[in-house]
Amino acid sequence: MITEQKDFNFSTETKNIILTNNTNNQLVKDLNKIMGIDLSNSVDEPFTTIYTLGKISAKKVYIVNFEDLKNEKSKEIIIKGITSIKENTVMLIDTFEHDNYLQFVELLSERIISDNYVLNTFKSKYEDQIKEYFVYGETNVYSNIKKGYIIGECVNKAKTLVNTPYNYMNATDLANYAKNLEKIENVEVTIYDKKAIEKMNMGAFLGVNKGSYDEPKLIQIKYKGKKEFKDPVALVGKGVMYDTGGYSLKTPQSMPGMKVDMAGAAAVVSAIEAIARLQLEENVMSIVAATDNRIGDNAIVPDDIITSALGKTIEIVSTDAEGRLTLADAVWFAQKEGSKKIIDIATLTGAMVAALGGEFTGAFTNNYEFYNEFKEVTEKTNEKIWEMPVTKAYHDKLKSKTADISNKGGKYAGASIAAAFIEEFIEDDTAWIHLDVAGTASDEKNIATGVMVKTFTEFFCK
Repeated sequence: MITEQKDFNFSTETKNIILTNNTNNQLVKDLNKIMGIDLSNSVDEPFTTIYTLGKISAKKVYIVNFEDLKNEKSKEIIIKGITSIKENTVMLIDTFEHDNYLQFVELLSERIISDNYVLNTFKSKYEDQIKEYFVYGETNVYSNIKKGYIIGECVNKAKTLVNTPYNYMNATDLANYAKNLEKIENVEVTIYDKKAIEKMNMGAFLGVNKGSYDEPKLIQIKYKGKKEFKDPVALVGKGVMYDTGGYSLKTPQSMPGMKVDMAGAAAVVSAIEAIARLQLEENVMSIVAATDNRIGDNAIVPDDIITSALGKTIEIVSTDAEGRLTLADAVWFAQKEGSKKIIDIATLTGAMVAALGGEFTGAFTNNYEFYNEFKEVTEKTNEKIWEMPVTKAYHDKLKSKTADISNKGGKYAGASIAAAFIEEFIEDDTAWIHLDVAGTASDEKNIATGVMVKTFTEFFCK
């Protein structure tokens, strides 16, 4: 929690105080006098702890070296130091004032929330780790603190959606979660059930669901940031709530952690929440085709042929290449609803992990103006992307003798071929970016990262 501290002096009741050694600030001068030290000369490290020995109410004072706020590496040390404090703390925010003051305050606010993320929902016993940061200052930084707080909170919400196991988070659960976003001003949520999806002839999406006990849900969230809702940018997230691989069954070693397969869905749902709470002046739409991928009496098998909403027939080569099937109908729907700019995000291929590991998200595009605009934002948010190729040669790998297209093609370049499959459903005049977050959506312990929530939000902060 981050709360405004209305009044402060060094007798104010608190466990900890954070300030810089900027001796141009009166509070720093006052502390120097009380402690009998010169903070400008006695602090060399980016982040230092001083025990007050009863001279003021707080037990500890954390000193940020003001000069180190100009250094990116030192800034990370400072943020990690502040976010790791385990007791309630007052931050004297005016003492941080420097050239990039507002950006730093915003980032610090975000990281206080996101770095302190814990998932205790399913533990019968746990320690309550809630702690409060109180912010005191004369300057007008509270809008930046609020923005950072909202982004951090929505990143955490995405993490929780992904970390929640399937028996608590199926397609209906996600749809109900999304429906609650209508409580936010200018948000409209429409949930399409199986009958509605069938009426739209979404055979690719329905094909993945055929083995499931649970119904699919098509989730559409509209945020109206302008007077008229037209030309929305669409964020399309892969919403495979759990992926067994279907009859192209995954190995026992690779199946644990597959609740992460809806990380794309979590990202677009959480990002549009942040966008709406910040009341940004853009029209945005999030689309999720949500289902699990299981083995069942009616499940699709390799060699089956299904028909997408676009009318293209698809030969099933692998039932474990299912995410692209759901996305095919989802991007079709986004375009039908008026979007000419689409960013889809998916934990799509193991090939992407093999190529880039967990360092970069793989990015594919058909429009470099749109891509460069997005990439510039990723450089600001430090959610790194790396452009990957999607050319005619990869489309050719998808040729089928029995249908218009197959859902898998070739032994190599799996990430590019998967991107090419999605591009088959993108209209010529639609600008499109595909993000494969298979390597970046979770860490080595299979804990979600909330990747791209921040970038999506910042993309619309214009």
